[in-house]
Amino acid sequence: MNQGAVLLERDGPLARITLDRPEKLNAMNLAWVQELDAAVSRVAAEPNVRVVVVRGVGRAFCAGLDLDMLAHEGMPPDFYPIQERAFRGLEAMNKITVAVLHGYCLGGGLQLAIACDIRISSTECRIGLPAINEGLVPGMAPFRLPRLIGLGPARRLILSGEVIGPEEALRLGLVDHIVPADNFEAGLTEVLQQYLAAPATAAVASKRLMRQAFDAPFETVYQESERLLADCLASPEVDAARKTWIQRQARRG
Repeated sequence: MNQGAVLLERDGPLARITLDRPEKLNAMNLAWVQELDAAVSRVAAEPNVRVVVVRGVGRAFCAGLDLDMLAHEGMPPDFYPIQERAFRGLEAMNKITVAVLHGYCLGGGLQLAIACDIRISSTECRIGLPAINEGLVPGMAPFRLPRLIGLGPARRLILSGEVIGPEEALRLGLVDHIVPADNFEAGLTEVLQQYLAAPATAAVASKRLMRQAFDAPFETVYQESERLLADCLASPEVDAARKTWIQRQARRG
């Protein structure tokens, strides 16, 4: 799918959503959020896709809200609801979602990244939520970010608008992997293989339980975990792992 601001490509079990406004550092306008929402909806319905990668073209992952749009026309009425529908779609889909960060990952770009399951950062990335400096609330980041890194660090980043590097982001738990910029594609491929190798039934079940970690009562999650564990035990991945283990033990004699 190529509609201009956002591209969607599929390569077997891997799908790529690419932000493609490089002349604007992939900043977010109305077309951008509309196309992201369409791409997320489409890939969520692809049964054979297991991992979805979101990345940007050019010098940035995403520099946040298009300030030219904001200055000249304000925020379109549909912008924020469509943005959050797209972000929630990434958060809730039955696939592992991975944000690949480089250059600038600011504002709405970071909001997009923290809606994904995993964040992989280049060593030259700059990361932050400067909305406070523009007199704005950073969308649903005040809800998502404390769940990811804790309330104290989230307060610091949101209320200061501070921009940090990948090492500090890794220390805070804001990114999960750092890949050297001078060998980025090879390093990225190596990291992605870990998630592509994850058995799909177990990954989907684990993600579903983690979504409830901060909100649902223990007993509710426990009851769902029983059902999901039964699904895993009945899956072909578990059967294959069991057979591999038996063969390994037999070779050891």
